Parts: sequence; structure tokens; C-alpha cells
Amino acid sequence: MVLALFLLLAASPTFEESFRAGLLALQRNDLDAAASNLGAAAKLAPNNGRVWVALAQTYWKQKESGKADRAADRAAGLGESDPLVLSTLAIYYSEAGQTLKAAEAQAKYSGLVPRDTAAREKAETLYFEAVQPLLQQQKFADAIAILSQATTRLHNSAQLELALGVAYYGTRRFDEAAGAFLRTIAIAPGTLQPYVFLGRFLGQIPSRLPEVTKAFVSYESANPGSAAGYVLHAKALNAQSVEPENARKLLEKSISIDDRDASAHFELGALFERTHRYTEAAHELRKAAALDPADPATHYRLSRVYDRLGQPDAARAERERHAKLVEAQQGANRAVNR
Repeated sequence: MVLALFLLLAASPTFEESFRAGLLALQRNDLDAAASNLGAAAKLAPNNGRVWVALAQTYWKQKESGKADRAADRAAGLGESDPLVLSTLAIYYSEAGQTLKAAEAQAKYSGLVPRDTAAREKAETLYFEAVQPLLQQQKFADAIAILSQATTRLHNSAQLELALGVAYYGTRRFDEAAGAFLRTIAIAPGTLQPYVFLGRFLGQIPSRLPEVTKAFVSYESANPGSAAGYVLHAKALNAQSVEPENARKLLEKSISIDDRDASAHFELGALFERTHRYTEAAHELRKAAALDPADPATHYRLSRVYDRLGQPDAARAERERHAKLVEAQQGANRAVNR
């Protein structure tokens, strides 16, 4: 009796034997054998994350998605400090279309192998892929929740900080948006997008204007052949109502490089209006309206300038255009939010 029991125990495969047999079966796509052997290994070592991630792959190939997801989640809980488990989970979740979970696993893996720049770049890409549909659908709060976590895990990511700034901007959290865009600039000063976004809401961030102006000046100095640096610098000066002559020269320089930029003509028109040069203001604003006829702000400015010039019919026409454009924009926004 004792001898029979001893022989039975000796015949039972060990964890290593079951695990190895399961992996080999998975490799040759013998899924039934893989499931059987890996299941046996999981019973012998239920806290081994590598077994569970291999089971997840097996179940996924067997098209048992529920069992696969449960095994993957079990592996994620057990293998947070195991690079092999995390890298395999990132692949599994990507193939399963669970992009956010793939990003989280890849970010954790990246944290364990900090010298692997490709791993970090992949984590950034996965996070961006996870939030891009949310940004497109204007689900900004959901995007902020993900990106706040992502930028904590992946420090100094220009791509993720920029996306976070866009999400904050979408919720009108302007100071936080400015902070994210300024961090983007600190990481990647040659990237134009964060400067352009900052230029859209200067009036909403008065306490940030000195810092933003400094960033614009740096971009202008580093890119003397670009019209954008000059117009952004001028916008910052106009937002503070300072140095009107310098702002004028900057805008004229910008226009000399790119005469098709409606924003430069608009900004110069606004400057001329502020300095009571109404005829010149009307000239620049008409150019801006011709280049970008769908911008309500240009028509609103023009209506005010025409009033100053004693042209009530022209002012009325511009106010009507402004009202129609605002109504159309509001209708489009309502349609998106349905």
C-alpha cells in the first residue's frame, strides 16, 4: 500500500514539468495539451503570474475570451514586478483590443526596464491610442483621468502632456491646460502645437502671461524664419496691453513671412483698434475675414470698428454675420454632444 502511494506520487508531474509541457504545447499550437498542462501547473503554483499569462494566451487562442480575460487579470495582479509577465500582458491586451490595460502593463514594464527606450515609447503610444477616441468624442473628463495617471507613470512625455493640455482646455480648466502645455514646451521646445494652443486662451490665464511670453520669445528666437513665433509674441504683448509698437513690428514681420495667416491680420487689426487707428484696423480685419470668414470674433471686431468709423450699415451687417456664425457653432457643438 505504501509502495503504491509512493509510486503514484513519483508519477505525478512537478510544477516545472507541467509548466514546461504547457509552454511547449502552446508553442506548437496544441491548445488542448497547453490548457491541460498549464491548468495543472496553475493548481500546483496558483500564485505564479507566468502560468496565468500563458493560460490567458491559450484561452484566447481557443476563443474563450472570458476565461482568457480572467487569467490575464489574475496574472496582472500577481506579476506586477515581473517584466516577462508585464510585457506578455501588454501584447495580450493589445491583441484583445483592451488598449488601456495594454498601456498600463507596458508602462509598468517600462518602469522595470528604464534603459529600454523602445518600451517607454510603446507605452506612450498605447496611452495615446487609448485616449484619442475620448478626445475626439469630447469626453475630456475621462481622458484627463487616464492621462493624469499616464503622465505620473511616464514622466517627461511631451506627447502625453500635450494631450492632457488639450483635455484640460476642452473642459475650460485653463490654468491646468496652460501648465500642461508649458510642461510640453519644457520637454520639447521645438514642437509648435503647445504654443499655438496657449495662444488661443491668453485672456484666461493672466497670472501665467509672463511665463508664456517668455516661452513665445524663446520660440521666436529659435525659429527666426517662422511667422508663428512673431505672431505669438505679439499676442502675448497684446493680451497684457503692453509694448504696442513692438507688437506692431512683430505682426508686420509675421505677415511679411506669411501673408495668408488670418490670425496675424486679426491681431494687428485688434492692435490698431486698441490704439484708435480705426481705418487701419478695418483694413486688417477685412483681410482676416477674407482669409477665415467663419471666425465670429473677426466680424464682431469689425462691427465695433465700423461703429467707430461712423458706418452703421456696415457695422450692422457684421453683427448679423457674427450672430449667424455663433449660432452655427453652437448648433455644431450640440450635435457633437448628443
